[in-house]
Amino acid sequence: MSTTQPMAPAFSALTETQLHTIEDLLSNDEASSDEELITFFISEGIPEASARQALTYRDRYLTTIYLNRHTPISLERDAWRYDSKARRFVPA
Repeated sequence: MSTTQPMAPAFSALTETQLHTIEDLLSNDEASSDEELITFFISEGIPEASARQALTYRDRYLTTIYLNRHTPISLERDAWRYDSKARRFVPA
């Protein structure tokens, strides 16, 4: 039996491209305000509720490197983060 949990309902209807856009900006955009990010997400076809939910993860994405497809948004309970001391990904 797998321990992988499905993504949060706010994100389950989004395309892979939309999910990548969200995670990329949450990980790399330190300069934009929350409202600027919401506006951009909406312009990319992401529903406002999903955009606002994504911002609740912003601090985590800015401070942690996650394994591709094992992120808090994609697999909330099966996220893997990079541990610089161990030099490998470990359960978050």
